[in-house]
Amino acid sequence: MGYSKYVYLLLAFTLLLFVTFFVRDWIVLYQCGAVDSCLKNSSHYQHIAKFIVPILAAMITLFIGKRSICTRDRLLLQAAFLMIICADFCFKILHNYFIPYEENQGEFISFGIIFFMLAQLLFIYRHTRVSDTDHTFPWILFFPFAVSISAAVLLMFHIYDSIMFFAVISYGPFLFCSLYAAWKTLKKKYFPKRNARLIKRGLICFTCCDLLTGLSLLTGADHSACEIMAIISNNFIWCLYTPALIFLALSGFRHTD
Repeated sequence: MGYSKYVYLLLAFTLLLFVTFFVRDWIVLYQCGAVDSCLKNSSHYQHIAKFIVPILAAMITLFIGKRSICTRDRLLLQAAFLMIICADFCFKILHNYFIPYEENQGEFISFGIIFFMLAQLLFIYRHTRVSDTDHTFPWILFFPFAVSISAAVLLMFHIYDSIMFFAVISYGPFLFCSLYAAWKTLKKKYFPKRNARLIKRGLICFTCCDLLTGLSLLTGADHSACEIMAIISNNFIWCLYTPALIFLALSGFRHTD
């Protein structure tokens, strides 16, 4: 059974947005080079269009209905997408449009990372379940929680003072544990094979996207090789992030193998 016409419409609209902001990103890079002020003033369409993409992906999950693997699986997926929307609101809207921008950009990125961490926590719980009634706490979460608590203690005792550093250090273990849990879904046999493959592909794309995001945060002087590399990496992030969101959204529909 295929998806409803509304899901196909949302997918088509997502593809249209992706093509337009991807082309626009490269036009702006060609026109501005690595001049940060020019890039900011020429990227308003991309920020808005990119923020709409996770909203469209979340809307796809609203059409899962009776085709869900179970009600709890659908609710976990929808909750994860709510966290993703909050994260992208911090990254794409608050980070770029809140006044004063310069004073708050680091805080908004940190909050965005924390929301992504919550999304990965929900994905880990979803992807480690082995039955509709499984309420077991995933043992794999002990590692990222231990890292986060350790990082919080070091922050509290002023071993370091960067909230962003705390967010990044805490997020990394959640991301890679989430990738591991997604990779194992094929062996657990709770998810139908096609659903498991969508989950696996989604988290692979998500992980690669976040690695590029880390590279894109590199800084340097205008026109420096480091700055150019960071901007080029940033232009490829959504080539991975968009399919990651779509794969994960579609994984909520029960597929027959």
